[in-house]
Amino acid sequence: MLFPNAGVEVSPVLLLFLGLVVGTLSGFFGVGGGFLITGGLLVFGVPPLFAVGTGLTLIVGSSIINTLKHRRIGNVDIKLGALMVVGTVPAVFLAEELNQWLEKAGVAGPVLRYTYVVVLAALAGYKFYDHWKASRWLVGGQGDAVSTSSLIGRVHALRIPPASIPVPWLGRVFTTTTLPKSGIERISVWVPVGIGSAIGFMAGLLGAGGGFILLPVLIFVLGVPTTVAVGTDLFQVVITGSVGSFLYSLEGRVDLVMSVMMLGTASAGSQLGVAAARYVDGARIRFLFGLTMIAGSVSVALREVSESVSGLDYLADMGSVLLLGTAGAMCRVVGGLLVAAKRKNRAEFA
Repeated sequence: MLFPNAGVEVSPVLLLFLGLVVGTLSGFFGVGGGFLITGGLLVFGVPPLFAVGTGLTLIVGSSIINTLKHRRIGNVDIKLGALMVVGTVPAVFLAEELNQWLEKAGVAGPVLRYTYVVVLAALAGYKFYDHWKASRWLVGGQGDAVSTSSLIGRVHALRIPPASIPVPWLGRVFTTTTLPKSGIERISVWVPVGIGSAIGFMAGLLGAGGGFILLPVLIFVLGVPTTVAVGTDLFQVVITGSVGSFLYSLEGRVDLVMSVMMLGTASAGSQLGVAAARYVDGARIRFLFGLTMIAGSVSVALREVSESVSGLDYLADMGSVLLLGTAGAMCRVVGGLLVAAKRKNRAEFA
């Protein structure tokens, strides 16, 4: 099917399937699905900046749906999310300007794909390492323990100046706060603001809501429980994705037909993902997330090699099969975990 705005032909079946798996895994992992949707569109041959803009538009729609669902079950720390947004919004503007410069220089495609490969592989590798460390501490690797408890303590103890700031009608306000929903007794507000800035820049650069980077940061750096990190991450993705989507739409880099097609199946998939996240422990969620990120990294790498080396066009098809096959398998795993957890609950109350 031809999508005139993006100037590319893509199978609508592939787009619908990609929307379904993005919705399911977005609700389960607590990310907007940008690393899947933008990576998937790049693999399908969509021009880089159209993949970025269209991906952001879909992310906003699916993240709003999933955030509302997680909010209802108490998994969103609004205060933490709001602090991060203070740093996120200006950073997204900066990243969008950088992307425009990269496109004018003719290097946007390779830079975005190489960055995807490195970031996804690095994050996935650390998740596997953490899962291995946690499984040594906990029987069967269950629970929500992480391998960075000492780092988390040091981050909470940071006291970044200024210690107070003047606020109209309120006088001087201290720049430390408590985040009871996230289990944080005391932290400098500049820590989440700084994290928001870094995530916002990466989100605007890569065409994602930044959730696939923010989720591990919330868990491994701030020590937020996985279930709360999932919901809070989605809340932040809504804000980041909205700003980024608006900026790219002004440049005409959004294919709305693609976004609407994928959003329909993404909405259906989110029902399954959010429901499963309620029953699965944090360690398993992080491990499965790592597997999915590795698949995304390798698939984008295959696409880049196919475009850089003549005679290797088949690698792009291999990348598509790997990405969609892994994502589809993860959806089946999510469904299986949900069914198993519900059966266990029924047996306990029988």
